[in-house]
Amino acid sequence: MYAPHPHTGAVVLLASLALAAFAAAPAPAAAAPAAPKAATFGLSTAGQSGALRLRSAPGHTVRGAVDVRNLSRRPIVLRLQPADIANATNGGADYITKRRSAAGRWVRLAATTVRLAPKASRRVGFTVRIPAGTRGASHYAGIVAFDAADVTAAARDKKHKGKGTSFTISRITRQALPVTLRLPGPLTRKLTLRSVKIKVDPAGAGLILGLRPGGTVLTQSAPVRLRVSRGPRTIFRHASTLGQLFPDDDLDFRIPWAGRPTEGDYLVRGVIRPKGAAPVYINQAVTFTPAKVKELKRETPPVAVAEPAPAKDAGLPMWVWLALTGGGALLLGLSLAIWRLARRARAAGQPVVEPPPLRAVTGPSSDDQDDRHDRNAA
Repeated sequence: MYAPHPHTGAVVLLASLALAAFAAAPAPAAAAPAAPKAATFGLSTAGQSGALRLRSAPGHTVRGAVDVRNLSRRPIVLRLQPADIANATNGGADYITKRRSAAGRWVRLAATTVRLAPKASRRVGFTVRIPAGTRGASHYAGIVAFDAADVTAAARDKKHKGKGTSFTISRITRQALPVTLRLPGPLTRKLTLRSVKIKVDPAGAGLILGLRPGGTVLTQSAPVRLRVSRGPRTIFRHASTLGQLFPDDDLDFRIPWAGRPTEGDYLVRGVIRPKGAAPVYINQAVTFTPAKVKELKRETPPVAVAEPAPAKDAGLPMWVWLALTGGGALLLGLSLAIWRLARRARAAGQPVVEPPPLRAVTGPSSDDQDDRHDRNAA
């Protein structure tokens, strides 16, 4: 046991003031995220959940339906379009409504314009006529819906853009449903690596894997693991998973380059493991040519660096520094006073009572808990 020193409380108070000063320092304000635009409509399958799955055969016609709903409190006009499904750059689905050349041409909608009162809904039928002589066990199309008011607003923004503006940014919300057409035949999956190269664009350099999904049915996922090296040094590693891969549609999968490539040769080694298909191994050298170096400098010019803010805006407020300086001086004075008192006590032959060691306490320690347990047990 010990007797508390009369100056201990003052020292603890100074420590508390210092912590309070740091806690009171203003933090940089975070920009509030923009609120997403609420959807005005919904698109869903009729009589089933998820994607539309229809069974048929070459030369036959199959029918289906979708439901559209107005989620807003105002009348809306929806546009419906059939679409092809292609592979997006991340391995997802890309719905193409213009220049359809695949199964999207087989879809005919009963209505392409739907007017809905507030909170109203409507069922829209469609037919799919499969040409005779079609081969393959599975084919994929889509049905896309969007609010006509979004297109009108985008056209208005483009018409009224300010002087000197080279482009405008408009948001058009689309919803889409995939349509799977299952025909007789075996289900097979295959993935082929066509090429590996480095490509430069305004976003920077990227490693491009040219892939060719094959077979008769889509591949649900394909984990990608690879390493890019130069001699014995690893430049970067990459791990991701491609989503759905639709057969017979080429895909250029872009992997962002970590850092900035320089002129020379790189070795790309790794593996892609598509679900339900044989793995694809990668072991190929790629060259970043002098022409690519110039293109990278041209496409990605140096970014202007903002000047640092003045010290009075970037650091702690002046009153905080004054409080800390005064607290430090007071702490030094108290320490000197304690030392003098202890020296006088030793000279007079009196026992010296040392103050308890200072420590920051954030909660009961295990030693304190054991001490209380012993006292309770006694």
